[in-house]
Amino acid sequence: MVLKNFSEMQCNTNKSTLDHYWQLLANPILVNPTEKTSTALKTLDSLLNWEDVFGNDRSVEIEVGSGKGKFLKESAQRNPEINYVGIERASKYFKRACERIAKYDITTARVVYCDATYFLHKYVADQSVNAFHIYFPDPWPKKRHRKRRIFNNSIWISELVRTLNNKSGKIYIATDYKAYFCEIQELFDCHPNFEYCPLKSTETNYIQTSFEIKYRKQRRPIYRAVYIKS
Repeated sequence: MVLKNFSEMQCNTNKSTLDHYWQLLANPILVNPTEKTSTALKTLDSLLNWEDVFGNDRSVEIEVGSGKGKFLKESAQRNPEINYVGIERASKYFKRACERIAKYDITTARVVYCDATYFLHKYVADQSVNAFHIYFPDPWPKKRHRKRRIFNNSIWISELVRTLNNKSGKIYIATDYKAYFCEIQELFDCHPNFEYCPLKSTETNYIQTSFEIKYRKQRRPIYRAVYIKS
């Protein structure tokens, strides 16, 4: 892999342009915050090899929309036997997540600056991910915007199926938006490759994201589900 100094990363995308989204795709990077190195993903001529990325053969779990990195940091601290990857496409949150992982000297977490669907499609190998954590995805509540929901993207669903481990792969989902949650449930309940995992869905010993802490303080209901690949 071609590495460059962390301080040289170009993560301040010009938000005033209509090309902001495509600029994220044009310059995706994978960062090791603790080592202060990054990989320009477009320089790779093959899919990512997690053993090369982490220097070990432990299982890999991916958080989609890692925000400021709270869940990523606490999960890595609680489960040192697991490698974690956080995907974030908002530059300011991506930077905060990197800073948080570096501050606590966490060696089993990496942060990716990219669109999640694009990252999976271009860089993640078949059956190489043990779990996906998808917490509080944007519900795009206005009717004209609902097509932007990540779970309305057929490519996204097919990439989850392709990259998730066949033996024990799980998808963890949480949202405060009931209508969106019902749509997600219906999608997975009807999908031939997934089964609902009730015990995991009702467990209470999980790490809360910043969004969940905020919404619980506002007394919003939280809807959770876990699906296992069948």
